[in-house]
Amino acid sequence: MADFQTGEIPPGFAFTENGELIHYKYGIVLAVPAANQAGWSGDMWISCASAWADAKIKVNWHDGTNWSAAVDLDVTHAGGRVHNGAKLPTSTQKIAIGRVKKSASDTEDDIPVSCLLQVAEA
Repeated sequence: MADFQTGEIPPGFAFTENGELIHYKYGIVLAVPAANQAGWSGDMWISCASAWADAKIKVNWHDGTNWSAAVDLDVTHAGGRVHNGAKLPTSTQKIAIGRVKKSASDTEDDIPVSCLLQVAEA
């Protein structure tokens, strides 16, 4: 059985075009429902999509001890949903997602972007 969790990235840029944090209030954190439950095994993916314009987001995940290296994703209006490129580690407990400026002059900080966390038991 699969579980799903969605989240919408709030308006505002969380990161500069160089990846530096502007403010965390512009990001979201998704708690992973099945993280470290006794006897649990399965697969997890994060996917994101946008409409009306293109956006860039930064995603990283926490295993209870450390944050992963951040992954930048280009989420396009014309394309399908995008994902982090691989299954998330089974130790993942939470995921942080924030909007990134595409350039110093980027002002499109309110393009609708949502993310989907899928957890499927093995």
